[in-house]
Formats: sequence, structure tokens, C-alpha cells
Amino acid sequence: METNVAGKGTIKVRISKSLSDGEEVAITARKKKVEKALTKLGMQCDSENIPNIAVLGAGGAMRAMIALYGTLVELKKYNLLDCIMYLGGVSGSTWCLPTLYKNEDWSEEIENLSNCQFENLVQGQWDVNKAMEAVLEATEDECYSLTDFWSYFLVHKLLRKFEEGKLSEHAGSCEGGKNPYPIYAAVNKQTYQNQNAGTWFEFTPHEVGIPGLGAYVDSKYFGSIFQNGQLIREKREKNICYLQGLWGSALGGEQEISKTISETDIKKLNMLYECYQTLLELQLLESTDNEGLDKLDHLENILKDFNSSKSYQLIREMQETWYSADEQRKKEEYMTLFQTLDTDFGDFTNDFHQKCFKMVKRTCLCLLNWSWGSINNFLYHCSDVEFPELTSDPIISLIDAGLTINTAYPSILRPERQVKLVLSFDFSAGDPFLTIKKAAEYCEAHAIPFPEIDENALQDLDSPSDCYIFRGEHTPTIIHCPLFNQINCPGEIAEYREQFSTFKLSYSVEEIEKLLIAAKKNVANVQQKILEEIKHIVGCPS
Repeated sequence: METNVAGKGTIKVRISKSLSDGEEVAITARKKKVEKALTKLGMQCDSENIPNIAVLGAGGAMRAMIALYGTLVELKKYNLLDCIMYLGGVSGSTWCLPTLYKNEDWSEEIENLSNCQFENLVQGQWDVNKAMEAVLEATEDECYSLTDFWSYFLVHKLLRKFEEGKLSEHAGSCEGGKNPYPIYAAVNKQTYQNQNAGTWFEFTPHEVGIPGLGAYVDSKYFGSIFQNGQLIREKREKNICYLQGLWGSALGGEQEISKTISETDIKKLNMLYECYQTLLELQLLESTDNEGLDKLDHLENILKDFNSSKSYQLIREMQETWYSADEQRKKEEYMTLFQTLDTDFGDFTNDFHQKCFKMVKRTCLCLLNWSWGSINNFLYHCSDVEFPELTSDPIISLIDAGLTINTAYPSILRPERQVKLVLSFDFSAGDPFLTIKKAAEYCEAHAIPFPEIDENALQDLDSPSDCYIFRGEHTPTIIHCPLFNQINCPGEIAEYREQFSTFKLSYSVEEIEKLLIAAKKNVANVQQKILEEIKHIVGCPS
């Protein structure tokens, strides 16, 4: 859907480092909730000095999604969730958060909502027809990329849910102060390896933008066409399913996408063409020709994957009567088979096959070019931004932020957000300290206050502790919590890492429960330390 904008120039790119009006409203309302939560925990705090505390969920595919649910449930149990101002996610963690923000009361209902989600993961069904419909529609857009295919076919299939809602619709879940303010992230594919000021993109219910450049558009206009800072053509807002694929695209691989293409309804289309061709050849045969039975056998083989269809059953009957049937009966059976094929599979003709072939063609081209996250660039020819790496291209490519820093530090530590304490729950695979070391390097390069990281404290790669606290003068305090550690799974860290690999994409009830227990234990074991750090920044005696 596209609409020409009446009053050209009234909708513009916002060039400013300040927070959006919507975020300011949400934060003001949230401070009242945080103040009550701190009081409940025995901390009196002046309403003008409520500390901004952020929770960060790292990437890690399904492992991260499940672990973040467990983390939030446990934070709620210890009355800490209501102390949180910001909730940031990248990659797999973004597969958890948008589902919550559909519900304006999710902070109160987190345990029930998570149970429903896990039940759906195990028992739910994905809608292949909806996936095909969404991909075919996306194919018509000039910005079609592998992200569309990955989102609608593969992420949708993994999560057993097609999130049709829009990010801008989540504003109501934040503005009343009931829930932390959500922040998601992606990075510019062209610049993510050198991480310049135009690399990190952040997504909130109110705005999408580039904090390093101070350039933002309303979330509902992300993907619309802008030129020189003005909206030229409005396009339909991207749905959450697409965004979950964009934010969590690191797992996207050529093999998975190619395999999925081969399993789509293109298979039915090719099968139908082959049936028609064989049926025509069958009709041209002499009735006494033994080759006719071979043709029927070939038809049976073509339809072997659809052996419950009426067409397949009819072919089996024709095989049994081939030698006894006269010429007229065979012609009648050919016509009956043609009509039955049309009834069983005819909805794949008309213009459907044209759209399917276009989808396959464009997806294959995207595979050859490895095109991900193609989106209209709202900074195209924007004279207010001096950054030619971005302003010169009408289309940019955004990918999983976890490929750079596996936690959204660059967005959460945006100076305007004035975050005093970061609770970083690291669900990464491999080095449990890589994320915080990369964050420190990024912040140093971009003059963002960050505590000094003592490398000597980060040597236990194979047996990390459950909690590392980093403080500094005029910097936020960082509490870094590796998911698998010597406290919540002593002596079994390697086994947990192997069992819950990033590439593990399906979970049983027992596996979900085991992972949840580890994530919840992590919070339970460090909650007292979190409480002490909150008291420290509030200025209350321990």
C-alpha cells in the first residue's frame, strides 16, 4: 500500500539528538511507577532524581528468546521489573519483546504470557499460506530482500506465530508508564565492520533512527520514501514479523532459504505442469500400447507426495482398469483426471504461478547478491546530514546488530537517556565477555561514558561467574551476567552450551524448562547484588 502525501513537506526527518516527544511522555509516566517500586523495596528517592535503569537482553536465537522470558519473570518475582526504565534487545531477544508489548499490562502478566508463548512454541502451527501470501506481496516491492523471505517463512515458522501488528501500535504499552520503554537495534550492512556514526539504527514505538547522527523518522514511516528530509511517498508500515526477521537475521543462511523455496507451493506448480504434459502424452498413445501403463505409473510417482488427493486415487483406479477399458472409457477417464487435477491443484494456476516465479527469481537474485534488509533510506539526499556514506544511496541494507555487538549498548547508552545502571543479561554463545569488551571499545571510539573493564577479571572463559560489576566515575554502572556460569550450572557449562546451541531452533517442553531454570537461577542468585547497586545509585545506605 502506498499513498501520495497531501501537503508535501509536512512530514520530515527529525534532525536532533534529543529524545522523541513520545519517549519523553513514556519516561515521565514510567518514573512514577519506578518511584513506587523503589519505595516498596525500602528506598526513598526524590521524584526529580529517579535513576534510569536499563535491562539488556543479548542475542542468541531461540536460546536468547526463552532465557529473556525467564529473566523477566524472575525480575518480576523480586520486584525489580518495575524499577526498570528501559528494556533493550538485539537478535534473538527481539523475538521475545514485541510479543509482550502487544499487551499493555504485560509486566503484571509476564508469567502467564510466557507460559502461553512456550505452549505455542511446542504445540503451535505456522501458517504456510499466510507466509506465501506475505512473501508474494513483498516481492512486488522494489526493496524486496532475503529479509522478507527469512521473516515470513523461517522466523514465522520458528516462533509459530505471524506477528501482523506494527511497532507504532506498541506506543500505548509504554506511554502510561506500566512497562519499561523498549528499544530494538539493527546495523547498517555497509558500515557495520568499521562501526562509524551511521552504523547503529534504533527502533522504538515512536521513532526509528540513527543515534550517532541524530536523525529520526516516526516509526510508521520507516520504509517510506524520503528525499532531502521530506516524505515523498508513504508506504505501508512494516509489520512486527518482518522486523523480527530484520533484527534477528544473523542465522539466515543460503541453505535454509534455498531449502524452503524448494518446499513451497512452487513444487505443486511444477508437479501440475508435469501432470498435464504426461496426460497429453497418454491421450496420444494407442489404446493397446503398453507404454500407457508406464505413463500412469509416472503420474502416480509425480503425485506420491499428495497420495491423499482424489487425483492420486483416480490414477490408481486407472492403472487397475487400463487393459480392460475401451477407447471411449479411457478418454472419459482422461477428462475426469484433468478436472480432478484442476479441483485438487487448480488454484495454483491463473496469476499465482506468475507471482511465484517472480518470487523465486527475485529470491535467487537476492541469494546471489546476498541482499538483506533492503529498505528505503530516509536520509537520501538529506542536506541537513553531512554523511555521504548514507545520504547518497536511495536504498540501504540493515542487518542483525548482534553481528557487531551482541547487546544494544550503543542505543541504551545514548547520553540523552541518562542511564545510571545497566543490567546486562548475556545470552551469547562462546566467549561470555566478548560483548562487554566490544561495547567498551565502541564507547571509547564514540566518546560515550563507560566504566573501565578490568581484563584480568574476564579470564574465566570456560567457567565464568554469574555476575561482574563495573563502576566508574561519571559513567553508568554495568552488571554483566553470563547465562551459563559456575553458579547456576556448576561443572556443566560446556554441556549447557552444547545442548542450547545458537543453531538449535526447536525445543521440547523439557528443554524449555531446563533453560528457564538456568535463566531464573541467574536472576535469583544476583538479585541481592542488583538491589545493592540500585541503593548505591539512589544514595540509600545498604
